[in-house]
Amino acid sequence: MTAPVRADVHVRLAPGVTTRDYERRLREMSGVVGAHVVVGDFDLTVRVACEDGAQLRGTMARLRRAGAQDLAAELIVRTLLD
Repeated sequence: MTAPVRADVHVRLAPGVTTRDYERRLREMSGVVGAHVVVGDFDLTVRVACEDGAQLRGTMARLRRAGAQDLAAELIVRTLLD
């Protein structure tokens, strides 16, 4: 899916939410095109592709409702290597 707005959303899970639980919820979300479990300040990085800023905000709201305690998004402006 090629979309005008792509972002990596860093997710810190809420207490009691497992990565397995969150993965199941991610698989049902439109706009989610990939996800990685990471080590560091966050638990996962979720790649999203949206039509516009409003859809990105909606996707982030769904990520939070799915069990995220904290979110931080980085917009992708240009891909160097794929």
